[in-house]
Amino acid sequence: MKSISQTSNVKIIPYIILFVSILFSISGQLLMKHTMSNTNEGLFNWVFIQNLVLAISVYCLGVVNWILALRSVKLSIAYPLTSLNYVGILFGSYYFFTEEITLTRIAGVITIFLGVLLVVIPLKKST
Repeated sequence: MKSISQTSNVKIIPYIILFVSILFSISGQLLMKHTMSNTNEGLFNWVFIQNLVLAISVYCLGVVNWILALRSVKLSIAYPLTSLNYVGILFGSYYFFTEEITLTRIAGVITIFLGVLLVVIPLKKST
């Protein structure tokens, strides 16, 4: 007989995998931007190829984790959660590429986040 903690661990693991997928996706996109921003000497030199392969590999790890998460997480829950990529990209772009965060962008991210909450929070069934 499974204990309550074992049951909750089984339920939370797919969501951890989903969030790892989101982190890999954000990291891969930021690495792609970094790679393309630092192509001063032409596109097909060795350093460029190495950086691009790294960026694509990290992004692909996100896809693999996404597929694993979909084994247990409902698509109607998982897909809206991927919009958290917008939040990660916004702050990553600010931190790594000194892109500006405007009030409009903050309002957009808050709107996205609230929309995700509305989709993810379970509704009580009326009996």
